[in-house]
Amino acid sequence: MDPMVITLARQAGQALVAAMASDAWLAVRDGLTRLYGRMGESRAAEVANALEDSRRTVLEGGSPPEVVATRWQGRFEAMLEVYPEQSEGLREVIVRATSEVDVDPGQQFRVGGAATVLGNSQIIAHNSGGGTIWP
Repeated sequence: MDPMVITLARQAGQALVAAMASDAWLAVRDGLTRLYGRMGESRAAEVANALEDSRRTVLEGGSPPEVVATRWQGRFEAMLEVYPEQSEGLREVIVRATSEVDVDPGQQFRVGGAATVLGNSQIIAHNSGGGTIWP
């Protein structure tokens, strides 16, 4: 797979999780739903439900943010493999998410009990054992 696609998918997964605990959530959720809707109405409904389930899981601490980001990275990679023309739309959602999250590099926020640092379009999550997980 093209390294640029992998990078885009990784950044999208990270931006998505960062947006889950911010005011940007609705715009990001709706943007991704519209993006998948271009591939069929049933896909849009499926993705909208999956996004809400993922957000609930993260906010309730059911899964660490970095795990959810990695799952969505895989979904985005699969989507871009079949629909490479959607890369610009995904990029636009990322830009919107990162601009609306409005987090200074190095600033921490909490999602589901995990401290997360967002900076330079990268999330670094600290696990409960104290080590650093690099997505």
